Amino acid sequence: MSATLQNHSPCSATEKAAALALTPVSRQTEARLDAYVDLLVQWQTKTNLVAPSTLPRLWTRHIADSLQLLALAPQAKRWADLGSGGGFPGVVLACALAGVEGARIDLVERNAKKAAFLREAVRITASPAVIHPMDIGDYVDRSEDRIDCVTARALAPLQVLLGFAEPLVNKGAKALFLKGQDVEAELTEATRYWIIEPRIHPSRTGGQGRIVEIDHIERRARGGDAKQAWRGS
Repeated sequence: MSATLQNHSPCSATEKAAALALTPVSRQTEARLDAYVDLLVQWQTKTNLVAPSTLPRLWTRHIADSLQLLALAPQAKRWADLGSGGGFPGVVLACALAGVEGARIDLVERNAKKAAFLREAVRITASPAVIHPMDIGDYVDRSEDRIDCVTARALAPLQVLLGFAEPLVNKGAKALFLKGQDVEAELTEATRYWIIEPRIHPSRTGGQGRIVEIDHIERRARGGDAKQAWRGS
């Protein structure tokens, strides 16, 4: 892991400490996350990785928000993060699982600039992640290995995410989708296309954040194609 990065984080030490109190990690993981946060802040000046308004609370809004997924799938080693963007939750999970034998996180991101950032983040943190610079559908179609857990954050409406995740979930993966205040409306819309029995968990970071946990996805016969409708919007 690179030790040459200087800490340019706009977050206060108090904010970081409060975030890690919500989702404690080892010293080794904290060091990886420090390097990752520093890199993200540097790249943020040229590539929009997170909303600028969230930078002062980056550790809570993004790091702790991602880390909390580990408690919902404590035995999971193989993860697929769809639409990884700036690395949430995928890179954060990879930092936390770096010492776990057999751990691997697939980061699926078709945007070239963001994929380049992810490569550098994985390099400097020495984390067990593999970048897949392609469309999510192509990744899912080509995936042959069993995935333990599939995640997505700030990517697409729930009914669309279910379409992407369906093949992985029905091979045994658990889906954990980080959602915000519109989760109830998204669940209502999703039931037009899918039969699901979701479990909703409040976010440890407070506010209106929720985690949607799903273990089975069944397509409704006349539900239409939510993915195509979303892509065409």
